[in-house]
Amino acid sequence: MASSLYNLALDFSKELNYTKAIMARQGDKGITVTVKPYLNGLQMDTSGGTFTLKGTTPSNRYVDSVATSVTSEEVTFSLDGTFMSEAGYYKHCYVEYRKDNQILTTQDIIFFSLGVSDISQGQADEYVSQLEELIRKYNETFDAFMAETKGRVDSLNQQITDLTGQAKTLQDKLDALKEEISKLGNLQVMYSNSIDFGDYDYSGNPNLLSKLSYDLIENQNTSAGTLSKGENSFKYNKISAETEGGVELYYKRRGIANWLPSNKTLVMTVKLRAGADYSPVDGKLILIRYRYVDSGTGKIVLGLPINSNSITQEWKEFSITGTTPTFSPQAYHPWIQFRAQDGILGEIEMSYDIKIEEGSTATPFQPNLLAEPYNMCREYPNENIADPKVKFPIESGDHQIYQGYTEEELMIGQTYTITLKGTKPASQTFVAYNHWTARLGELKPVDGLTDVWSLTFTPTNVVAIPKLFRVYQYPQSTVGACQIDWLKIEKGNTRTPNISEYKYRGTGMRDSNNPKDYVWDLAPEYVEDNLATDIKISEITGKANNYTDGKVSKINSQLTASINEVDTTAKGAQTKANANATAIDELDNKIDERINDTATTAFYGAQGEVSNKTKVAEYGVGTGYTTTAVGETHFERQSNGYVKCLKAGKYSISAQIRVQLGRKYASWLYTDLYKDGTSVDNLVSYGVDALQNRFAASGNIVTDLEVNDVLNMRTEIGVADGILQFTSCRTLVLTRLSD
Repeated sequence: MASSLYNLALDFSKELNYTKAIMARQGDKGITVTVKPYLNGLQMDTSGGTFTLKGTTPSNRYVDSVATSVTSEEVTFSLDGTFMSEAGYYKHCYVEYRKDNQILTTQDIIFFSLGVSDISQGQADEYVSQLEELIRKYNETFDAFMAETKGRVDSLNQQITDLTGQAKTLQDKLDALKEEISKLGNLQVMYSNSIDFGDYDYSGNPNLLSKLSYDLIENQNTSAGTLSKGENSFKYNKISAETEGGVELYYKRRGIANWLPSNKTLVMTVKLRAGADYSPVDGKLILIRYRYVDSGTGKIVLGLPINSNSITQEWKEFSITGTTPTFSPQAYHPWIQFRAQDGILGEIEMSYDIKIEEGSTATPFQPNLLAEPYNMCREYPNENIADPKVKFPIESGDHQIYQGYTEEELMIGQTYTITLKGTKPASQTFVAYNHWTARLGELKPVDGLTDVWSLTFTPTNVVAIPKLFRVYQYPQSTVGACQIDWLKIEKGNTRTPNISEYKYRGTGMRDSNNPKDYVWDLAPEYVEDNLATDIKISEITGKANNYTDGKVSKINSQLTASINEVDTTAKGAQTKANANATAIDELDNKIDERINDTATTAFYGAQGEVSNKTKVAEYGVGTGYTTTAVGETHFERQSNGYVKCLKAGKYSISAQIRVQLGRKYASWLYTDLYKDGTSVDNLVSYGVDALQNRFAASGNIVTDLEVNDVLNMRTEIGVADGILQFTSCRTLVLTRLSD
């Protein structure tokens, strides 16, 4: 291709987002790109700076070219064949300006290098010349537009200067207003470390239980029934009619459910449905019970009896109301029990959406916002003044479990709160002391949390070593194995979570536990500690207006009127720019189509791993995801890890499989790709004397896929009772070859 000249006008503020384009052939030399640099619509000062044209090739290789000429009005780049070394649509192309510690970049430029081998020389010359003419006309039109609007821009610049002064005045007023807002008695504040609240209905009562998961369920009698995973549920298959069977929930070698408040009326709600083979017996019960142990005796707090005949193949809710007792210091190991009485056979499925709430009427399910990942709290976390030198966890069977020196001296009359996460024998109690003579009090379980204990105290006596803080287990005569995972001491009578900061702050007009009653934004404390950025005035005014009856709008009325006037003028200019960009949009679409015809999708990660499978394991992929497709999704990961095809075609499929064998060696191993439950082809195969330990293997096949085809892996080993301890597909890469 003959040498080409491209004249581009680019704004480093990225406010004038008119798409530019450069077209070349692979290996072309003599491409000259001239850029007129602007900043906020004004001719940019080019003195003392360095301009570089940077790009990312279709294969993710970085290329760049430093300007060969810089004048007061324009910058020139002379591109050699290195910049056009690859064919295809460049993922990024932009101009960078560096001066001292300042770095500015323009918006992305369309850069397309046409492969020489894609078409004949004659076709290439004709095709490229047409594209060059299209781009040339676009750039001419854009330059004419810039010349036409220069006068308007000059006028707008003056208005912007005026608005800058008004914005400074507004900022001063907003600073004063922020202080006024903080004093408003009707504003409520809530903190959370996650704002992924989902689509749950939070209008009801808070949930006192943490989210249930499959790893917190244990089958206590495998001869009576079997346990398997469902979709946000578990499935219990009763295989014996002769005996009662069931599972323990919130159980991991012991009960670890959330403690409930003492002396409260509570409602427990569960969701059940039957499998196709379910066989009930009228009068025989499904029993759901919240239980705990007190001084070695099992206790039932809430017992929900469900007639087995009332369960159908559709999800159905069941509730029970009860009153909690006064939980003694010897209470321990709370859990939930699921039981199916004798006579009942077949599959019963129970949702993880279990709820226990205060009150006598059940309300819709919602997650426990006091637990991870939310740790929701009305107070920003107080400083932990416990000894930072103490290492956790602490495991001890001694009378004294913890000793540390607080960062401040304990003061008579000052209120403190101690909170720890730990375990102890049922007979024992955690007791806090200053030294070993000034008893501060017994720690009690925290409602709604697991293994968390707390005490609020005000010292009336402090010993000669006022920083010495100890935790003992009592009685001393029956000491046993204790563990403390963390410990926090803070000033005041409010227990705040054991975290250093909150990421999000919510502000609302009414006192509510519903997170959707609040407007959420980054907590100012988090911004100050983690983000070096300015807060836009428009964002401040927009959020503040929601809760101040328009006071900010009143202050900002003059600025708003001026902005509207500028906006009207800018919209007229944008209309012309949109018309000029139509031709380039068409080019964009054609390029996207070519990219999508041969796009690659990859899934990666360990989240699809399955464990402890006998002889055969079926599994999906991890949650990591990337694709080269533009504006389309060719594959999606389902909740069980299996992969669903969304665009038909012939695909090259590569996978890396990781396997760890348990106990026995295997004489052979096969891994097949399955489509809709049927083997497509073999991906990995081993036929050797003995496979052992953990290893990885890769394979590739080519196959046709249709829309809605569902893919998964199936691994089988050559020993009848061999254990596939861990099996996963760490990487799955699917490349579209053709229709």
